[in-house]
Amino acid sequence: MVTGGEREVRTKETRNEQIVMSEKDRNPTELIYKSRVIEPPYLIRKFDVTEEEYDQLTDEDTKADLFDGTLIIHSPASIRHEDIFGFLFPLMRMYAEHKRMGKVLGSRVTMHLAHCRKFEPDILFVRKEGLQLLKDKELEGAADMVVEIVSPWTRDYDLREKRQVYHEAGIDEIWFIDDEKREIVVDRREREGKGYSTVVTTSGKLESEVMHGFFVHAEWLWQEILPNTFLCLQEILKDKPL
Repeated sequence: MVTGGEREVRTKETRNEQIVMSEKDRNPTELIYKSRVIEPPYLIRKFDVTEEEYDQLTDEDTKADLFDGTLIIHSPASIRHEDIFGFLFPLMRMYAEHKRMGKVLGSRVTMHLAHCRKFEPDILFVRKEGLQLLKDKELEGAADMVVEIVSPWTRDYDLREKRQVYHEAGIDEIWFIDDEKREIVVDRREREGKGYSTVVTTSGKLESEVMHGFFVHAEWLWQEILPNTFLCLQEILKDKPL
């Protein structure tokens, strides 16, 4: 029996009992097809979606993009993805705060790039000159720098469709971190907006041209146990006092 205002969603029979699933019990990111739970990874597309529908369908538990009316829903991130994010995001955020150069935000902040184009990079950076573009729930325009942590099932989407959208939006610097291939692909917008140049880093120091003075050693990201964020920040700052 379902009590307390819970709505019954589905039931399944066991040998001797019936298990009732309620809204409270459900995983909000669970994908169900023909009464079967589809396990991650997946990348789902729903067509003919408006901006209003995108806002209604997405929340803090859902990573999704809106690309010219197509809603693209990502499966929950892997543990490795979350480890890399959990290392790099505070490293970038603390550096930007220390240097008072702008704001670094995480993967649930939407960039509203154009009509029916809303994207959620894993990490984005906005220079202090552009902070007026930040609204309550999204950034009205392009960030100055974005970071995408590439998964095997999102690689084609990230490096083709999303990459092209980011170029068209004029984002100055784009990092694609591919842990499986152990490489970082960086696109930088040329001066006067004349296209992009690309570098691929597998080892050694990679410096940002947008977050001046910020760098990572690629080897930091490939370690099974990622290094201490605070110690890495100290290394970045040691020759770059405020």
